[in-house]
Amino acid sequence: METKANYALIGAFVLLAVVTIVGFVLWLGASQLNRDFAEYDVVFQGPVTLEEGASVRYIGIKVGEVESVRIDSRDTSKVRARLRIDRNTPVKTDSTAVIDFAGITGVTFVQITAGSETASRLTVRPYEDVPVITAGPTPLAELFVGGTEIIGQAGITLQKAGDLLTEENIAAVSQTLENLDTITSAIAADDAAIITQAYETLAALEQAGDRVTVAADQVSAAAGSVDRELVDLNVELKRLVSELNTATSEAATTLVQSQEALDAASVLIRGSATDTMVQAGLAAQDLRSLATRLDRVMRMLEQNPQSLVVGKPLPYEEERR
Repeated sequence: METKANYALIGAFVLLAVVTIVGFVLWLGASQLNRDFAEYDVVFQGPVTLEEGASVRYIGIKVGEVESVRIDSRDTSKVRARLRIDRNTPVKTDSTAVIDFAGITGVTFVQITAGSETASRLTVRPYEDVPVITAGPTPLAELFVGGTEIIGQAGITLQKAGDLLTEENIAAVSQTLENLDTITSAIAADDAAIITQAYETLAALEQAGDRVTVAADQVSAAAGSVDRELVDLNVELKRLVSELNTATSEAATTLVQSQEALDAASVLIRGSATDTMVQAGLAAQDLRSLATRLDRVMRMLEQNPQSLVVGKPLPYEEERR
């Protein structure tokens, strides 16, 4: 009985030791795990196709996984996802997280952008327990928005098409088709005449082409004649210009000689004129002296007319003095 009690005590001790060791290992592993990873939250707007365990990528590189997906307690229209990623991942204040699709498989994952170089590392805000990454628009949401716009545009297009397809427009289109059918039938019935007219037109065009060729040859011949006449005229003009140059040179020589003769004559004329003016001056002086004497004689006669008979005139030389 005492032996069985000892075995039970030993077994209980061993079991307690095993549980303690397992608990210590689990605690150590969890502690190491917590030291290697960091947690972030992302709040998405509207419905999302994201599940727990989905991968988290940073600029395309897997850095963690989605730990949980739940409805946001502050706003029930939003979804809050808890991410567990490598602690060394440089998540910055302007980094964004979006839900993306992996190729054609359709598997969703969270893609985190790098942000700018000057931005700082994202930290915990006062009213949050973990840092919150800003959520960007998901491709699915953009698809829904774009699909809504496309559906709206399609509705407008269908409405305009319905406005065009009125009974009057349908009747007009039907009439146009009937007219085309009538014209086609008339052409098919009179195809022989049309072919004949086509041949005649081609023949007329060929004749016109021949006439144009003849006219072109005539123009070419006339152009050659004009070229020859222009050459002859050019030669004649050159000869005339040469003669004019010769005449101009001779005229220039004659003008030079005439100028020299005029200069010489001018010198002679100036010399003769000078002598003549001197002689004319002396003659004028003599005439003034003669006039003076005649005036004196006339005054004497007026004062004493008898002196001409009885008076004795003074000698000429004494009178001059």
